This record gives sequence, C-alpha cells and structure tokens, in this order.
Amino acid sequence: MAKTQNQLLAEALAQVTGSAVGNIVHSKNIKPKQQALLVKQGYLKRIIKGWYLFDADLSAHTAGESALWFESIWSFIAQYLTLRFDDNYWLSAEASLDIHTDNNLMPAQVVIFVKDGTEDIIRLPNEMGLLITRSKTKPDSLVEFHDLKIFSLEMALAKSTPASFKNNPVSMQVALRKADFDKLADALVRLKNIASAGRIIGAFDALGMRAESKKMEAIITSVFGAIKIINPFLAEPVILGGRRGEAASAGRVRILWQQMRQVVIDGFDQCKPEFDFYSRPLDETLAMISELYVRDAYNSLSIEGYRVTPELIERVSKGDWSPDTIKQDKEIKDALAARGYFDAFNNVKASLTEAYHREDLSYLIDVGITQWYTSLFGPCVIAGIVSDSDLAGFRKGPIYIRKSRHVPPASEQLMDCMTALKECIAAETSYPVKAILAHFFLGYIHPFIDGNGRTARFLMNFLFVIGGYGWVIIKQETRDKYMDALEAASSNENIVPFVEFILDTIRNARLEK
Repeated sequence: MAKTQNQLLAEALAQVTGSAVGNIVHSKNIKPKQQALLVKQGYLKRIIKGWYLFDADLSAHTAGESALWFESIWSFIAQYLTLRFDDNYWLSAEASLDIHTDNNLMPAQVVIFVKDGTEDIIRLPNEMGLLITRSKTKPDSLVEFHDLKIFSLEMALAKSTPASFKNNPVSMQVALRKADFDKLADALVRLKNIASAGRIIGAFDALGMRAESKKMEAIITSVFGAIKIINPFLAEPVILGGRRGEAASAGRVRILWQQMRQVVIDGFDQCKPEFDFYSRPLDETLAMISELYVRDAYNSLSIEGYRVTPELIERVSKGDWSPDTIKQDKEIKDALAARGYFDAFNNVKASLTEAYHREDLSYLIDVGITQWYTSLFGPCVIAGIVSDSDLAGFRKGPIYIRKSRHVPPASEQLMDCMTALKECIAAETSYPVKAILAHFFLGYIHPFIDGNGRTARFLMNFLFVIGGYGWVIIKQETRDKYMDALEAASSNENIVPFVEFILDTIRNARLEK
C-alpha cells in the first residue's frame, strides 16, 4: 500500500531530525525528495543556498521570522565556516568579546578572518551578515566556544580598539572584570600593543580597579618604558557591584540599571505620586485596583519556536499539525492562562497587603514574582497543556523573541541575573525607577518560558502602587508603541522611549478620571 502524504511527511521529519545540528540542516544531508517536501510544507526554511533552518512553526514563512533562528545563528555560523574553511578561520576580537561577555544583542555584522581565504560577504536573515576577510597568518591564541574559533577573552581585550570602548562600553567593563589579570598582561606584552595597554590601564583606573591599574602599569612600563595612559571611556563608567564570578549578563543588568536610572528620575520630575500608600486606608487602594481588573486582564504576546519532537512527528503522521492547529493550540493555551490571570491579580493584591503591613520589600518581590507567574499558568498545568516542571523555577533552556535582535541570557545565567535585578530594586530609592526598570529588566532577562510580559507588568504595578502611583494599564491599541519602546531599550540600551511611553500612559489615565 502506498504511503499517505502524512506518513511521507512524518518519515521525512524523522530522517532530518537525525541530521539536524542545532536546528540547522545542510542540503547534502537530506534526500532531494524529502528536502522538497519539507520545504514545501514549511519545515525547512532557507538561510542561504544549501542551508536550512529546521523547525515546526508553520506560521513563520522564512527563517528570519522563526524564533528558533535566533537560537540557531551561532550554530549555523560554526557549521558553515567549518564546512567551508575547516579550522582555518576565527572570529574578530570584537565578535569574540561579544561572546565572552554574553552580549545580548545580535550583531548586524560578524567579522570572520580566514587564513589565505577568499574575501566574501554572506547575507543572512534579518539584515545580518558575515564579512569574511583574509589573513596571512593564523593566531595561536584561539579558543573554541560552541564549535566556534574565537580569541581568548584576554587576547580579545589586548586587541581592542578605541572604537570598542566608544561603541560597546558595557561589554568592555564586563570583560575587564572577567579577565584573568596575568593572562591579560601576557597578551599585551606578546602583542607589543602599547596603545592598547595604555587604554586598558586607564580603563582599570576609571572602573575603580586601582590595584589592577597600578600593577598593569608596572608590568608594561618595565617592558616598554613610559607609555601614554588614557581613560578610553567617553562617559564616566559605572562602578560595578555584585559578586566576583557572577554571570556576565548579571553584570550587564547592574551596569545598565545605573546608566538608565537618571533618565527615569528626570522624566518623573513633573509626575508626582497621587497618594501615600502607607497613610491611605488599604481598603481604598485595593478597591481602586479591583475596579481596574476587567480592563487590565488581557494576555501579553508570547512567542515560542516549535521544535520538531517525536510527539510532534506523531501528530504530523495523524494529520494533526498545521497553521490552523498551531493557532488553535495557542488560543486554548491563552484562554486557560486568562483564567489564571484572576488568581495572579489577586496574589498581587495580597502582596500589596503584606507591603502595607511593612513586610520586607526584597522578600515580597522575591516571593511575589514566583507566586504571580505560577498563578498565571496553574489552569494550563491542570489541563495538561503546560508541564508542571515548567513552573518549577526558571526556564530550563533558551528563549528567543521573534524579530528582536535582543537575545535573553542563557538559562544557566538566570539565577545570577535575577539576583542582580532584585538587589538593584531593593537598593533603589526612587519608586518610579524601581517600577519602570523592574518591568524592563524582567523582560530583558526573560526568566520564564512564557508569561514574562504579564509578570513584568504585575511587578511594575506592585512597585508603582507602593510608590503612590495608580495601576498602569497598557492599552491594546498602544501595543506596537509599547513593544517598540521595549525593543529600543533592549537592543539599543535606550530607555527614553519606554519612560516616555509609561509617562504618557499615566498622564492619559489621570486625564480620564
């Protein structure tokens, strides 16, 4: 008996699953008929000629539209470069620093050096690209990271240029704190890069790392004589707190919080609190919030990439996976999550009651985030749509935001990032800063597999109410402006649009009263 179309499709999916590496498939590993079928059905999305992204999000028509593409970029680059150049390539110092410091922004262009290769430009989805350039010699200070050949952190720092400090000061601060001092000194001496040494010594001093600055100056001057020491940062750098050895992404949270806070303070200079939370009767505050529930109860956008799994292949074989069923799955999940919204909303009110009775704010934030998030998805767990393990702690794997160049921190860094965020909130003296930056950074970190936006808004409103501001409702018609503002903060480190958006929302709400 001839196989049905669904059986052929399921068979092709099973075959390609075995050859895909990091969601990436090369055409040489696919039978032509299976490739044609999977391309036609939308499971293989072209990256460049001969290379495909393998995913099951049939609502995404191109690789760049798929959330899994952002997870797969570095895997693709590693496979493509290895196939084309074997091990005779390496990433530039700038790209190496991005990787070492967990830069959450995908670069528009990655510079690749090849030994005696051919210069080329490779266009990738979402206006990204690879710039391949020749080098006569291959450096001996390369390390391997996720199958990519890159410079060691210390050698990348030693090769850094003034533009690195100008264009990416956060990465440079994180790198200097993360680097092994002895290896960095050795790299500078080996390169004989006196100008770079002068910048690094000046950078250490600007960061309050006086001992490192003086020791490096002693080493470099003993080898090369007097050198010119300069502070390479254009703006005064943030003196980073936190614990030594914490994830680089956590350091980014601390630095960006300090860089962004004054923008919020300046913005709210003319937008004062409406009441004193602790002197106003609690019943009045809770009644005010309850009146807003119906208007506030909507679901935020959450997009996940669909991976090809044995369970999904089984659904395909039965004809139970298409754009229509994907939409139905999401609608059912959203409807059940909406049931959990009421419980989460009430848990925020319970947290405010505890705050009113002077419970420790750090404790309330720590417990509250978990309570609000788990409440959102309780009905989904009961219905069997969400695994109960998904509610146990932070997400267990990567997550990517469609059409955003911002990539949330890896799962193994979430504990450090969330600790940094909670410490920043607790240490902050301004409630508008607490509220707005807490919202932004919870989304920036994206600690949960779903519901990050709703949880971030709960956290923002919890802090706003304690600070004497009303509950802020993000209206559906302003969603695009809201998302664009968050993207500007995530991808360009520009918090101004988000501050202005929240201020406009508060002012409009006050005018409507």
